[in-house]
Amino acid sequence: MIKKQKWVMRGVHKIFFVLITFAIALIFTHDSLISLAIGVLNFILQISVDYVFDTWPKKIAPPYSRPAVIFFTGLSGSGKTTIARALMAKFRKNGIEPVLLDGDEIRQAINQTGFDEYSRKNHNLNVGYMASLLEAKGHFVIVSLISPYEETRDTIRRMCKNFKEVYVSTLLEVCIRRDTKGLYAKALNGEIMEFTGISSPYFPPKNPEVTIDTDQLSIDKSVDNILKALCK
Repeated sequence: MIKKQKWVMRGVHKIFFVLITFAIALIFTHDSLISLAIGVLNFILQISVDYVFDTWPKKIAPPYSRPAVIFFTGLSGSGKTTIARALMAKFRKNGIEPVLLDGDEIRQAINQTGFDEYSRKNHNLNVGYMASLLEAKGHFVIVSLISPYEETRDTIRRMCKNFKEVYVSTLLEVCIRRDTKGLYAKALNGEIMEFTGISSPYFPPKNPEVTIDTDQLSIDKSVDNILKALCK
């Protein structure tokens, strides 16, 4: 109703300015036909300008305009954070400022050290809940978590309105080869207990919106695939 009233008022204003244009033109030209033509031309020009300014922002805006939680899951070293940061940069180029929730950073911030099943699930659910709150406030939220348990990820999905699961499916051997911190080596030597993929299980998603193997796909292509999923 408000939108309809807005357009009615626009129409009244346009007719008013056309009459003013006609009157001014008539004063200077003393020719009613020329004055009418100027008035009509002014009307057409106003309509064209309104059309351009009403549609132009929609055309340049990205098609993924609905807030979402983009949930990265995968083994340590699979490439989750790298792709997440590249995705953030892409959003910013399109005028969107997303929120990144990195599981490791949040662990450090709240000093959570437990890696048993209960601690992991509780940590993941807390991050998922934060993501759902931010999404409800109109934000795009990028979450980067190992999140090894399928039931936990499904619970987080139900918390959110627009949940896109991104499974970074890079093989364990590749993750071990990339491990610059030596965490996998320590886990294999028994120095780190309950390490996902070695001494603690990881349950891959069954139906993720996006699957990415960073040993096969470039970062740019991975980001493009995620953005395509957001448009669906």
